[in-house]
Amino acid sequence: MQLAEQENTTKVEEEIKDGAAEGEGEDLMSLESLDSVLAEEDPEFAKSLNEIGPDVEGAGEIYEEGLELEYTLAEEEKVWQSATGLRAKLLKVLPFLPKLSYKIKMKRTGLRLSFRKFKEQLRHRVLNAGPLTVAWLKRLLAGFKKSVGEGLAAFKGYSLIKKLSLVGLIVATGAGGFVLYRVSTKGLLPHSEDLFVRSLADWSSQRYQYDPKTETEPFYDSTRAAQNIFLMKRMVVNLRRSGEAGSNPMGAFEFYVEGAASDVVVEIKDREAEVEDLFLRTIEEMTFDQVSSAEGKQALCDRLRKDVNKILTKGYVRRIFIKTAIVKP
Repeated sequence: MQLAEQENTTKVEEEIKDGAAEGEGEDLMSLESLDSVLAEEDPEFAKSLNEIGPDVEGAGEIYEEGLELEYTLAEEEKVWQSATGLRAKLLKVLPFLPKLSYKIKMKRTGLRLSFRKFKEQLRHRVLNAGPLTVAWLKRLLAGFKKSVGEGLAAFKGYSLIKKLSLVGLIVATGAGGFVLYRVSTKGLLPHSEDLFVRSLADWSSQRYQYDPKTETEPFYDSTRAAQNIFLMKRMVVNLRRSGEAGSNPMGAFEFYVEGAASDVVVEIKDREAEVEDLFLRTIEEMTFDQVSSAEGKQALCDRLRKDVNKILTKGYVRRIFIKTAIVKP
């Protein structure tokens, strides 16, 4: 038996070598001879095949969708015709049910096969994520190198004018992109800075909102601010006669003088005699009726404040109060 098999094999090989067709010889060609032929004819393709590597066990399966879709409408009609009970009754009333049932089954089978294929492809990609990513990066890099090489080769074939035009176009495009970025972010030209401070709120580290009617505090009348007040000596002065006064009306007064700053109080203290004389001459011009009324006393204080401010050299007097006012008709 072994001799007969050897003779038959030899005869087949001789027939292939002598007169067999080229296609039949290729069908009987071994895998090793096929790999050698591919390595000689197309080395890059053979290299890409080697990079794929051996199949991973359970990595993927091939499904022949046509095998599960060989079910025909005739077979479905036979199923309905051979049915009994409720299905037979429905077929008599609704004769189109076999076609509808057949379409539903085909749709469900197609969806099931599509899901199985998607699941197997996803499983294969997850299990071979590393090699697939490396292969994709290699293809991307190879495509980029090929594009760069073709571009450089085409650029070398250009004339000098075309080369200069292309370089100028690239430079103009880059400059235009920079200008657009500058305009969208900081503006084409820098903003002019204000030379004067219009509001301290622009320079402050923090801002506060308050109600000016209820949350303000007087600057000079605040209890936390220093009170620049000076008490004048008692002054006795003759007043002008008026309708209700006697023959020699007189008045005795003591005044508080409030300065806007401490320098005002110091100046008044140094020039106390001059200020006192100014007070006396001003009071002498008032009548008894004026000084005896509240409105007259307020008018006297306002007049004294204005007269004193005319002679001061350091600041000004804010207010003058009456401590004591005794008038005799």
